[in-house]
Amino acid sequence: MRVAVATISHETNTFTDQPTTLSAFETATGEALLDSFSAKRSLDGIVGRLREADVDVVPTVGAAHIPSGTVTADAFEWMVSELADRLDGADVDGVCLDLHGSMYVDGEPDPEGAVLETVREAVGDDVPVTAALDMHATITERLVDGLDGVAGYRTAPHTDVVETGERAADLLIDDLHGELDLALAWESMPMILAGERSETEAEPMRTMIEALREADECPGVADANYFLGFPWADSPHAGCHALVTGDANAREAVTETATELANTFWDRREEFDFTTEAYSPADALTVAAEETASPVVVAETGDIPGAGGSQDAVDFLEQLLDRDDLERPIAAIYADADSYATCADAGAGATVDLELGQYVDRDGGLALTGTVERVESYERAAVALLATDSVDVFIADGKTNLHRDPDFFADFDIDLAERGTVVLKSGYLSPAWKSVAARRLFALTAGDTNQRVEETPYEHVPRPIYPADRDTRFESNVRWSA
Repeated sequence: MRVAVATISHETNTFTDQPTTLSAFETATGEALLDSFSAKRSLDGIVGRLREADVDVVPTVGAAHIPSGTVTADAFEWMVSELADRLDGADVDGVCLDLHGSMYVDGEPDPEGAVLETVREAVGDDVPVTAALDMHATITERLVDGLDGVAGYRTAPHTDVVETGERAADLLIDDLHGELDLALAWESMPMILAGERSETEAEPMRTMIEALREADECPGVADANYFLGFPWADSPHAGCHALVTGDANAREAVTETATELANTFWDRREEFDFTTEAYSPADALTVAAEETASPVVVAETGDIPGAGGSQDAVDFLEQLLDRDDLERPIAAIYADADSYATCADAGAGATVDLELGQYVDRDGGLALTGTVERVESYERAAVALLATDSVDVFIADGKTNLHRDPDFFADFDIDLAERGTVVLKSGYLSPAWKSVAARRLFALTAGDTNQRVEETPYEHVPRPIYPADRDTRFESNVRWSA
C-alpha cells in the first residue's frame, strides 16, 4: 500500500497587522519532508505508524510556521500547487495529513477546506483521507466533506502532538484494511473559547477529555474529539465543535455520541475560566512582588507569540521598569530586528540606546538604555540579553518561542531559582515552566491576543456567540458525512 503525507500548518491571528509570507514558513518537498521536517509534529507520528504497518510513505509537501498574521495569497498558492503537483499521478491508496485547522489566508477564509478540495481533485472520492488537527482547529463544512477521519490533540498545552498523528494514521490503516468504513458526525456550538480558559489539566476540560476516551470505546466509535476554534481569528466559521470519527455502519451510535458530547460541552460553558490566577497588569506585578517563593512566572497574555501576537508590545515592560519592589526581574522575549541588530553590532559589554518594540495604544517604541550582556544564535532566531538598571530584557531578531523552555536561560548563565520574577510573552505555560515556577500568574494585558474575547471587535464571526452574547442559545443539529 502507498499513502501520501503532507504538512500544511498555521494558526492565523487576523488581529495582527503583520502578514505572513512564504519566506516565514519552514518548507520542504519530497523526501526532504521526511528528513528534516517531521520532528515533534503530528507528521512524525503519522509516518512512524505507517511504516510500522509496512505502508510505503509518499511524501509531498510541508509548510509550517508559528502562529502569526494572515497568510499571503501567494504563499498559500505555493502550498496547494506543490501538493496538487505531487499528488497528480501518484497512485496512492490513502492520504494522511498533518494540519493545524485554523489557517486564514488573504482572500480565503477556509484554507484547510481548500486544501482538502485540492486533495480530492487529485485522488478522487474513493481514496480515504484522514488528518491530525490541533485542538484549536476551526471546523468547516468543506473540511469535513473532504475528510474520512479526524484525530485531534487532547492536551492543552499540547503534549500529545506526535500521538495524535499516530491516531490519524491508525484510522486510515483500519479503513485500508477493511476494519472500518470511516464516517464523521459533527456538531457546531456558537461559542468562542481561549485556550487559557480551557487547559486540560483542570476542570471542566479534564473530565471532558476523559469522556472522549470513554467514547472511543463505544461500539462503532473510533475517535472522538472536541475542537475549540481560535478566538483571535475573525472567521465566519468561528465556533467550538464536537467531531466524532466512526464506522459508517454505526451511524446512530456515532451521531448520538457527537450530540451527547456537544450538549455536555454547552451545558458546562459557564465553567470555563482561567486556570491560572489572572490579574490586571498592575495587580499581577503587585502580587508577584509580595510573593516570597521564587521564581514567580508572570505570563503577559495579551501578546502571545504562540497565538500569533506580534511579540513586541512594550506596555507591560514599561510598567515593569517603573517598579522598585521587584528583585531584578527578567522580561522575555521581545521580537525587534532593529533593536537586536543594535545589540549584536555593539557586542557584549557595550552600552546601547534602543527604541524597543511598539505600544499597543500609542505610536512609537519604548526608549531603553542598557548594557549588552550576551548574544546567542539559535536555529530559528538570535537573541541578545540587555541589562537595564532594573530589568534583564531579552530581545530577538524575530518571533520565537525559545522562552517556552526554561533551560533557554541557562545559556545566559541565569539561575531562575535566584530570580524573584520572570515575565514571559506567553499564555498558558509549558509543562517545563510549570515544574519550575513557584507561582504562576496571568497579566491580562492588551494586544493581539487580548484574553477578553467578549470585547474583541469581530466583524465576520457569526452572531450571536457566547460569551460575547450572553443569551446565545444552542440547538442540536448533528451533521453526518460518509
